[in-house]
Amino acid sequence: MPNDAWKAAYRLVRIGARLVAVLVAVVLLGAAWYEHIGAWRDRRVLKQIGRSVDIGGRTLNIYCTGEGSPTVIFVSARTAPGYVWTPTQRGVSAFTRACWYDRADLGWSDSGPDPEWADAAARDLHRLVQDAGLRPPLVLVGHSFGGYVIRLYHHAYPGEASGMVFVDTALEDAGTIQGMPHREMPAIPRSVILGLSMVLGRLGMIRFLASNPGPPPKHWSADEWDILARLRRQRNVLLADAKLGPGRASDNLVRATAGLEEMPLIVLTQGNQASPSSASPGVLRGWVDLQRRFAQRSRRGRQVLVPDSGHGMPEEAPDAIIRAVREVVTIVRDERH
Repeated sequence: MPNDAWKAAYRLVRIGARLVAVLVAVVLLGAAWYEHIGAWRDRRVLKQIGRSVDIGGRTLNIYCTGEGSPTVIFVSARTAPGYVWTPTQRGVSAFTRACWYDRADLGWSDSGPDPEWADAAARDLHRLVQDAGLRPPLVLVGHSFGGYVIRLYHHAYPGEASGMVFVDTALEDAGTIQGMPHREMPAIPRSVILGLSMVLGRLGMIRFLASNPGPPPKHWSADEWDILARLRRQRNVLLADAKLGPGRASDNLVRATAGLEEMPLIVLTQGNQASPSSASPGVLRGWVDLQRRFAQRSRRGRQVLVPDSGHGMPEEAPDAIIRAVREVVTIVRDERH
C-alpha cells in the first residue's frame, strides 16, 4: 500500500512538472509574440532618418542638416539613439552644419564589436567622419557617456576638434561623490551576459519595462516624441548596454587623456532638482562641483548651470545646448579668420 501511495505521488509530481513546463513555454511564446508584434508595428513607423555609411564591413547611420563650418557632431548618451538630438540639431542647423549619428547597436546602425567601450566608439566616429566626407574643423558635443567618446576622439585624433560642448558629461571621478549611484558588473562571464541580453531582448523585456514617455516636452512635436520612444524600446538596446558594461573600463581610458588645456569648451551641468532625471540634492551638489573642476581643465573652459534641466538635457533643455554650441562655433570661426 505505501508503494502505491508513493507511485501516485510520483505521478502527480510528473504531471505537475509537465504542466509547469507547458505554462513556461506558453509564457515564453507569448513574450516572443508580444515582441514580434511590437517590432512589426515599430518598423511601419521607424523609416530610416539619415543614411548608412560603411565604416569597414558594417554601417553607422548619420543625419546631417544645415550648411557652414565648423561641422557640429552630436554624440549621445549610453544607450540613447542619435535622434535624441532632433530639437538641438534643428536649432544649430540654422547657423552651421549639424550632424547626429547612431552608435553601433543603436537606432539604424549595425551591430558593433564587443566590448563597445568609449575608445571603440571614438574609433567608429573617426571612421564615420572620414567615410561620410565630413571635414575639420569640428565642434564635438557629447552628452553623458558621449562626453567620454569626444574626449577620447580628441586624444586619439588631435587637431580635428576645434571646440567642444559637454552636456552633463560622465566623469571618471563621479564615484568619489558621496551617495552617487554606480553599477557593478555581476560575476558572470561576458558571453553569458551578452547571450541573456539577446534572449531577453527577443522576449520583449525592454519593451515591457519601457515607461510611458508622457506628453512631448517643449521643442518636441508629438510625432518626434513618439519616434524617440519607439527607438528607445528596440531590443538591441539591451545588447548595446551589455557591450558597454558598468563603465569602469571607459573611466580608466578617459583618465589617461589630456590635451584640453587650450580647447574652447563649455560644460553644461544639470541644475533642476525637480526633474525626474536629476540627481538627489546631496549628490547634485557634488556633481556640480566636479563638473566645475572639469571645466577648469581648459584655460578657455567654463561651466554653465542649466536650472531647467536634469540629466536628460537633450530632451529637457535643447535651447541651452544650442546657445552653448553657438558660442563655441563663433569662437572657432573668429579664430580661423
